[in-house]
Amino acid sequence: MALQLMKYAVYGRVQGVYFRDNAVKQARAVGVAGWVQNNLDGSVGGEAIGKPENLAKFQEWLNQGPPSARVEDLKTEHHEIEEDHFYGHFERRKGRGVGPPAFTKA
Repeated sequence: MALQLMKYAVYGRVQGVYFRDNAVKQARAVGVAGWVQNNLDGSVGGEAIGKPENLAKFQEWLNQGPPSARVEDLKTEHHEIEEDHFYGHFERRKGRGVGPPAFTKA
């Protein structure tokens, strides 16, 4: 079974609105593993691993976020991965990351 890694960064009013807590609930509900964190630039970002159809459901949710959020932009990058690169769960990271996950320059 092919798994994908999705790096993502969500911009807008996404901090202080329980975005990360709701992302954890949504990811677990659709069967996605990985992590989410606040970033110093005001975005929320992370990595998600799962089947392409499950990642699509999670990405759809990221485009809207929880009711109190206002998503203005979502950047994603998808990569095929080996099954041994698997988190096993989805977690909310404390603190703030330096920035969104590094995207591959095209």
